[in-house]
Amino acid sequence: MQATRQNAASQQGFDKTCDLLVVGSGGGALTAAVTAKRAGLDVIVTEKMPYFGGTTATSGGMLWIPGNHHSPALQDRLDEPDSLDVARRYIIEEAGNYADIDRIDAYIKYGPEMIDFLERESHVRFFGQEYPDYNMDHRDARRTRSLSPVEYSTKHLGKNALKLKPELKQLLFLGFAVGSSVEMKQFFKAGRSPKAFAGVAVKMARHLLDTAIHGAPRRVVRGRALITRLAQTLFELEVPILLSSPVVELIVEDGVVRGAVIEGPEGRRRIGARKGVVLGSGGFPWDNKRRAEAYPANAQDGTPRSVANPGNTGDGARLAESVGGVFSAEISNAGAWMPTSVRPDVQGPDAVWPHLVDRLKPGFICVSPSARRFGNESAAYSAFVPMMLEGAKDVPMAFAWLIGDKQAVDRWGIGRVRPKPMPRKSFIKSGYLIEAKSIEDLARKTGLDATQLRATVERFNTDARVGLDTEFRRGSNAYDAYQGDDDHTGPNLCLAPLEQAPYYAIKMYPGEIGTFAGIRTDRYARVVDEAGQPVQGLYAVGNDQLNVFGGAYPGAGATLGPGLTFGYVAGRHAAGLLD
Repeated sequence: MQATRQNAASQQGFDKTCDLLVVGSGGGALTAAVTAKRAGLDVIVTEKMPYFGGTTATSGGMLWIPGNHHSPALQDRLDEPDSLDVARRYIIEEAGNYADIDRIDAYIKYGPEMIDFLERESHVRFFGQEYPDYNMDHRDARRTRSLSPVEYSTKHLGKNALKLKPELKQLLFLGFAVGSSVEMKQFFKAGRSPKAFAGVAVKMARHLLDTAIHGAPRRVVRGRALITRLAQTLFELEVPILLSSPVVELIVEDGVVRGAVIEGPEGRRRIGARKGVVLGSGGFPWDNKRRAEAYPANAQDGTPRSVANPGNTGDGARLAESVGGVFSAEISNAGAWMPTSVRPDVQGPDAVWPHLVDRLKPGFICVSPSARRFGNESAAYSAFVPMMLEGAKDVPMAFAWLIGDKQAVDRWGIGRVRPKPMPRKSFIKSGYLIEAKSIEDLARKTGLDATQLRATVERFNTDARVGLDTEFRRGSNAYDAYQGDDDHTGPNLCLAPLEQAPYYAIKMYPGEIGTFAGIRTDRYARVVDEAGQPVQGLYAVGNDQLNVFGGAYPGAGATLGPGLTFGYVAGRHAAGLLD
């Protein structure tokens, strides 16, 4: 991708002009578009995929925004006071040597302002969610900083609903998208609780009726609810979202980015942008060349195992570099890590499963290729994968085995395998799920050392019976406990011995929900050059932007929180409302 440099007289050669051209259609990009349009700018959104929504549409949809106006009610109920100064200290210490204080201060300042704006000027609505920050051992961590979008209906999009990115099929239950963590727990309990079963039955009946009448379910939750609400706002404001229209070049005139060349259904077109271009193309999780350059050596082998949008192939970084911008991997974690597994008989992104639930529950452990535990299985995914990488540092591509006994797998499922009474024979036949009659049999089938695996399980079982993990302190803080089993009768909500055959195992790999390495920007989301000076007329938001937390992951929603915040900042700055 190259920049097209011309003199000012060539401006009349544009096929179409606007004030601000937004590249991408995830949460950060659409927030930039809404903000700029509400500020009076003429906006065009362009998206390379045949649908809009980006990774946001298939994400959990949570935002981590300290100081948001929904937090005080939670703080009062939990008796957990918070302030922006406390949150700022937490972020800076989590970012460590990679802390960019100026950008952190911008995030702290504009995040709450962004929430107020969206709830006032768009269809977006949030609710405060009690959700522990990811490092609850830190004195400044809290349980009141995360927000979730209120569920919605695609009926508001009319015919544009057909262009909304579909859910990840593997995460649906008979086509039903589970929303909040409370609803998820209800589904897990449905096989053993008449009350939970009745609640799930009612929801499934409504879902099936909706599908029968309309041809598809209309209820949207999590990230799809957020995208639906943002998109409805844009459609009502008559902001076009051009699909199947990737940007292939940036147009620079007199040292300022003034537009872009897109390849769309109508062919190649030059779009002029008087106030500039916003890059929000989703980072590089499906760009193997960039992954090889930025990731630890044993975190990639040329086969992405990602739940991110497959259209996120590093376009933004290449475009920024073509006009003097800088891509940086100077960050603690290049990826927004997620442990994943892959069903071998399914192709593409539909094969990938993010391990968000199983490994954190009682009755599961994770072991490295050496058959030893390597960390706290209940840790946040962002912290768990670096442990996996370290535990498998001697193998070319890191992996770990997730192991559970019959009781745990019946109760929680494992990976793509649903809890009892859902069948699991097809998963065993495909090789995705390994079933064994004993620990020694499991070792043989996984290639692990049987003596070491038996010793690992016995030590864990001894700890689990007394509720104290002497190796990794699993279950010792509020995050671990929140992710455990509220109905577990043992002394630790996260620990239960593995002692009921058969035993099950699934092979997990380092994966990601997005990328943290990215384009260097300033506090106004402007792309900067090697000297730290703004590339005039060019912004980067979302996962295109170098992560504001320095590669740390402070809490639930720490990708979308900055994404939407700096989308808001970019839109405001382009409109001349920030200086």
